[in-house]
Order: sequence, then structure tokens, then C-alpha cells
Amino acid sequence: MIRRGLALLRTQRSFAALMGAQWLAQAGDGIVQAALAKFIVFGGQRGFDLEGAKSPDELLRIALYIFVPYTIVSPFLGVVIDRWDRRRLLFVANGLRAVVVLLIGLVGTGRVGDAALFFAFLLTLTSTRVVLATKAAALPATLGGASLVEANALSQLGGAMFQLAGAGAGFIATKFTSVEPVVVVGALVYAGGALSALAVARPGEARAVESFAAEAKLVVANIASGFGEVARTPMAAASISTYFWLRLLWSFCLVGIGFVARALLSQDLAVLILTGGAGALGAVLGYLGAARMHARAPSAGHVVLGASGATGLVVALLGGLRAQAALGVLTFCLGFGFFLAKISLDGMVQEALGDDFRGRAFSLYDIAYNLAWVLAAGIMKLLWDEDLAGALLAGMGIVFLAGVGGLALWFQSAGLLDVEPAPARA
Repeated sequence: MIRRGLALLRTQRSFAALMGAQWLAQAGDGIVQAALAKFIVFGGQRGFDLEGAKSPDELLRIALYIFVPYTIVSPFLGVVIDRWDRRRLLFVANGLRAVVVLLIGLVGTGRVGDAALFFAFLLTLTSTRVVLATKAAALPATLGGASLVEANALSQLGGAMFQLAGAGAGFIATKFTSVEPVVVVGALVYAGGALSALAVARPGEARAVESFAAEAKLVVANIASGFGEVARTPMAAASISTYFWLRLLWSFCLVGIGFVARALLSQDLAVLILTGGAGALGAVLGYLGAARMHARAPSAGHVVLGASGATGLVVALLGGLRAQAALGVLTFCLGFGFFLAKISLDGMVQEALGDDFRGRAFSLYDIAYNLAWVLAAGIMKLLWDEDLAGALLAGMGIVFLAGVGGLALWFQSAGLLDVEPAPARA
């Protein structure tokens, strides 16, 4: 898969430029967020690391601060992705925050205040979500007929590696220097992503040019038409629903495992190695194995349901165990199953919808992502008990498996498990 992915980068220049815009955006995120997140105090909450939350209360506050604002604007951004020039949108999404973050670095974090830092932090998150949704919508057009599975796998694997490298660099740099120079470097990386976006030659089909006023009048109708198109397309609707269900399991279990691991281990670094390292290894193997699994499976739906069912079963069986080895295996399986299924789901949405609706579909993806985190945090707030942690994790696995059963019936009735699925629309 790696050789084929590298061949895509060499032979598909527009695809390579799109990956540059995405990967540099995520590298910049890693640098900037590592430098800024722990210094922000907003509403009494210091820091905005969901997976590093120390308690259910802290988790819920972070989730609400981060996800509610973007959930409100996400449908409008989906329309923008479908109606505006995607090359220009990628440039603006990276370039605007490059300017804002650069100003913060030059003025100084101590002078701009916590509220400004918080909004800059939200801007980096929102811009990356715009970049990722735009990338997903533009990907089929940039590939020129190449495999969506391999391209999605390469996109997500590369993005994860660049973000991890950026976060590591930002974390280490802040140990030896002040925050401001690190933030300036992050801004320059964002600027590199903006320049890479300009080289994307085929971001999508040509759009009719309308005035801003005309587009503004139609925005609500466009949002409604996007929802309607997804609802009328079983492959898209079932894929987005499955993504929400998987993300809910991932979010809930990842944080729950972190809580349990902190109770067993005395250092946060040991928790990070146990949970983050095992999960990252599983995710990488999921990326690398995606193309081979697709080649062997009768359909993408079989890959999704197989990966989802196996992940839920592991959570149900191992969630009740508090041994460190069991937590490591559980996190590994979550990473492997989630990302193997997600690569397939991305491709199914891209194939199911025409180019003029993909932006709105992936804005629904973002809403599903946000709601899954908020719901997971809400369940944690209501039900979490350290003494019952194992039972709660295992119970989530059982509930998840029941949901996968319902999704399997939906996939079957919609023909998504046929050996030859319905052809994609142009």
C-alpha cells in the first residue's frame, strides 16, 4: 500500500498538492495546539485536550467548548465547500489562520488574553475541519480514476503522522524556548499549506458563478437539499450513521481507558505510551491493511461491518478487565477497527454522491464527529463511576454490537452488501 500511495503522489500532481494542503495543515495544528492549548484558561477550564481529560466533568466542558460552536456553522460550511472554488477555500482556510496565529506569536500570548487565545484555538480547529471536509469532497476529482481506498488510507495515515510529528516538535520546543517562536513556526507551516492548495489543479467540477447576495439567499435551501440528498441515498446515509456510531464507541472508550489507566499507572507518560502507543499502532495497521481487505472482501460494506463488529466484540470482552495488557490490546483493536472501517466509509460517501453534494455530506460527517464526542462526554458525566468502570466499558461494547446489528440490516436492505454495489453517480 505504501508503494502504491507513493506512486500516486508522484503521478498525480493535483492529488499531491491536495495532500500537501492537508498534511501541512495538520502539522501546523500539532505545533500550534501543543504550544497554545495548555496555556488557555477559559470559563475556568485550563487546557483543551479531550483525550487527556482528568475527569468526566472536565471532559464535558472541553467537548462543549470545542464542538458546539463548530456544529452550528458546519452545515453552512458544507454549502460553501460545494458552491465555492475549493482551491480558494483550501487557501483561505490555511492562510487566514496563518495570519491570526502569526499575529499572536508576534504580539505575545501574554498580551492578547485568554479569550483571544481561545478563539484562535477554535479557529485552528475549525479551519482544519474545513480543510479535511474539502479534501474529502475534492479527492475523487483529483485522483483521475485512481483507487479511493488507497488515496483515503494514504491521506489519513499521512495526516496522522504529520500531526503527531508537529505535536511532538511543539511539545519539545516549548521545553527549551518560549511559546511565541513555536507559534510563529506553526503559522509558517500553515502558510505552506495555503501555498500547496494553490497547486491543486482539479478540486472539483466547475461551478456557476453567483453573487454573494444570491448565494446567501440560497444557503438555507442548499443546506436542506444537502440533507435531502443524503437521506435519499442509502449508501451515504448508512455510511454517515455508521461513522457516528463508531466514533461514539471510539470517543467513549478512549477516554474511559485513559481514566482507568491513570488509576493503574502513576505517570501520564506511561498512560500515553500504553493507550496512545497501542492505539496508534492499531491505526497504522488499519491504514496499511485497508486496500488488501477491500481486495478480498465482497464489498466495502462487508469491511465496515466486519471491522465494526470485531471492535465491538473486543470492547465487550476486554472492557471489564483492568490489567494493563488488556487495556493495551483493547486500545490497539479500537485503533485498528475504527480506522479500517473509516477508510471504507469515506470511500462509500465519496462514491455515493455527486461532486456537487460531497461538501455537505462531509459537513454531516463533522456534525456526527462533534455529536459523538458530546454524547460520549455526557454519558461519562452521568454514569461514570471508578468502581464500575469495567462494567461501563463492556456495556458500551454490548450496546454498540446491538447497533451494528441494526446497521447490518440497513446495509442488507439497501444492497450495500452486494458483490457489485450500485454504481456511483458522477
